[in-house]
Amino acid sequence: MPIDAPGYESVRLALSVEHTALIGMHCWNIGCPDGPAIDTNYCVGMGWPQATAEASRIMAEVIRPAMDAARKIGMPVCHVESDWMARQYPHIPARRHTTAKRADRARAMQDRAHGPDYLTQSPLARMKRAKIVSPIQGEPLVFYTDALDAYLKSRGITTLIYTGFATDMCILGAEGGARAMLACGYRCVLMRDATIGVETPESFPEKLATRYGTHIFEWQMGYSTAFRDFIHAISNIA
Repeated sequence: MPIDAPGYESVRLALSVEHTALIGMHCWNIGCPDGPAIDTNYCVGMGWPQATAEASRIMAEVIRPAMDAARKIGMPVCHVESDWMARQYPHIPARRHTTAKRADRARAMQDRAHGPDYLTQSPLARMKRAKIVSPIQGEPLVFYTDALDAYLKSRGITTLIYTGFATDMCILGAEGGARAMLACGYRCVLMRDATIGVETPESFPEKLATRYGTHIFEWQMGYSTAFRDFIHAISNIA
């Protein structure tokens, strides 16, 4: 497609259920009924109240129904979280060094961006995975690319359908995100309406971060789809 007339090209992928997994990425419960309340002194999680509220809606209205639909047909559902949660999930192997010192300049920059001592004092320190999209019936919850890769390879999974947050950050570059899993040889697909970026109050009306993150995913990492197309594709599978 010429660069002066951008748009979508349609590609039909033939995916087998047993070789495809639905990924729920960084579905945090800050601002959710089961999680810590938003603290306006800290820019953590989805950052601003508008994006946090939208993430909660997406988890309830899109990601959980997508997970339930996948479970119904036997498609594996995998959950990826940040090892910031290591203290909340002591049964999950973690390599996080909580006592690591930060350089003064780095600390000052991070405190300015997120709020003083955000790693220990903000909702980030108390968050868990949102209950509505938490694992059920032995589904894996992992922190790292190698753990996710080992689980997927043991089951012959080759295609990953991503849902979760944030479009412009963790979906792209975190442990278990698309860039890392593409490097491991997986085909990656983003469910466009099952994600949102870290939108500021200024960018939220136009979803600029979300759109840019989606563009990078589609341009460099794989394919995208929509929730309704996912449901339509699996609707005839018993």
